[in-house]
Amino acid sequence: MSALPDLTGGELEAAVRLFDLDGELVKLESLHRGHIHDTLVSTWRRPAGQAGHRRFVHQRLNERVFRDIPALMHNVGVVTRHLARSGSGDGLTALELVAARGGEDYVFAEGTPWRTYHFVEGTESYDHPKDAEMARAAALAFGDFQIKLSTLPATELRQTIPNFFNSEARLAQLDDACRRDPFERVEEIQADLDFIEGRRAQLSIFETALRTGRMPRRVIHGDTKLNNVLFDSESGQPRCIVDLDTCMPGYSLFDFGDLVRFTAATSDEDEQDLERVGVDVELYRALCDGYLEKASGFLNAFEVEHMAFAARVVTLTIGMRFLADHLMGDEYFKIERPGHNLDRARVQLRMVEAMERRL
Repeated sequence: MSALPDLTGGELEAAVRLFDLDGELVKLESLHRGHIHDTLVSTWRRPAGQAGHRRFVHQRLNERVFRDIPALMHNVGVVTRHLARSGSGDGLTALELVAARGGEDYVFAEGTPWRTYHFVEGTESYDHPKDAEMARAAALAFGDFQIKLSTLPATELRQTIPNFFNSEARLAQLDDACRRDPFERVEEIQADLDFIEGRRAQLSIFETALRTGRMPRRVIHGDTKLNNVLFDSESGQPRCIVDLDTCMPGYSLFDFGDLVRFTAATSDEDEQDLERVGVDVELYRALCDGYLEKASGFLNAFEVEHMAFAARVVTLTIGMRFLADHLMGDEYFKIERPGHNLDRARVQLRMVEAMERRL
């Protein structure tokens, strides 16, 4: 659940005013988006002599998830400025931070860290694609995003969440959660654990490829859900890619796999009726087509060959993360009901089954 109610309206307004914004603040409202941070949108009347209003996105950052806020904001600053210098290919614009009044990329207010972005006006986000063409456009956008990041040395970024993309480490995390089982939930998920156990060997393939040099480590987005692409409200084309918190060194196929996991799904990520869970093969093909049109120029043969496999491994890995969080009392992902992360985990595992049958 959101932590915003912990602060009064006056305290929230005081936090927003720590950023270098001018004009008159006329509205401040919550934006219910994402599993991690608390988000607000502010509307400002422009200063005297300027017509119209401007909007900004403010986020109170979750220090339980991102325990090294300076490293997190270092990465976001490096990536946003690198993307801005890279230009607006295919109509994409870079997300833009608003500096605090002291010039920093973030500030502390009431003991918690805050950041602010310019609101990208005239855009919409979607949890499900309208059609295959929208899926293809999203894949083109993420492919373009990776091309631009390919010129950013991975050494310039910090590991804000160690082993974030590492399936072996995520399996070890789940094993540890099972051993600890602080809320005595292991018994109810034994069938889910057996499903993962039968695929344990698959979870080391990409880490082995990284260690042996068969697959390069690159700067990636790390959370390529469709709703992290903002589409132009008029043209329907991608305008901006958002949620850059997991931009870190990783492997490109993680981004492709996560894009398939979310965008080609036939159900919501937290669907409780597992009969509705599956993979839309037409959408999958559109994602492949769009991603390869952009990314084929820098992917190597191993990466291209393992695209479909990456969708399965990433989906299984995300399922393990949801399952481990359920066992540990829902510490990472926000929940809206008891068992919410278990529902999410079971959707991922059912999708892996569907991928094994169809892809």
